[in-house]
Amino acid sequence: MRLQLGEPPKDADPFQYFIQSLKLSGAGQGTIKLYYSAINDFLKFVNKNPNEVTTQDVINWINVLSVREGRSKTGDRKGRASTIRSYVIAVRRFLRWLGVNVRPPVPRIRTPERRALRESEIENIISSCKRLRDRALISLLLDTGLRSSELLSITVGDLDLQERTIRVRETKNGEERIVFFTARTASLLNQFIRKTKKGENERVFEITYQALYKLVKRLGKKNGISWLRPHILRHTFATNAIKKGAPLPVVQRLLGHKDIKTTQIYTHLMTDDLKRVYRDVFEG
Repeated sequence: MRLQLGEPPKDADPFQYFIQSLKLSGAGQGTIKLYYSAINDFLKFVNKNPNEVTTQDVINWINVLSVREGRSKTGDRKGRASTIRSYVIAVRRFLRWLGVNVRPPVPRIRTPERRALRESEIENIISSCKRLRDRALISLLLDTGLRSSELLSITVGDLDLQERTIRVRETKNGEERIVFFTARTASLLNQFIRKTKKGENERVFEITYQALYKLVKRLGKKNGISWLRPHILRHTFATNAIKKGAPLPVVQRLLGHKDIKTTQIYTHLMTDDLKRVYRDVFEG
């Protein structure tokens, strides 16, 4: 979906107008937050009228942003590279909307390897969760392939424990979708919600993304999986769904991908796995 943002204003603040236009055009909360953070950071750096910005201004900002993100202890190197790229794309789109002719280079990032957990690793991770909340959270991520932001936005009212469905409202592309989970996860969620006595409008998991990231990383380290991160649970769901015969369009809808080409990455992963096994067996 191509967002219709209209023409830049003559008198109003272009930054605030741009953000408001994003909201009115139906952009997702994640997109709006990203654009706000990126453009706000850039405008503070250049400290000038955005209509007077040059390509060199943008390049200088990218260099400073790269140094700053490189020093950050949050996330991993690929994640930080992805953040820089997303910031640059957001600023470039804002400037083009203003009619400012700049051609900043967009940093390239290497396509990350789509690792997936084995069945034994999945069971070990769930078993190693000491808290009921953590077992329910990890099980739900593995059952649904939800993005971290989607998981943390779910309220009790979004759940239907009898039908074992979730209405995901705060999505990356702004489009609601329904996802499903197993009876085991339904039991864990039911126990957790009853124990915490949460109301319909309360979030199921009252934790921050940073806390979620640390939890998953710690569980990985505990089970000898140093590379475990929240997005790996999403990759695991997608890979297992395809391996078990789920049609690609179905997996696309469950994951909330706008473009099926994104979902096809997981079929390429399986081809790579088959090639690796073949070579180990016949050429090893």
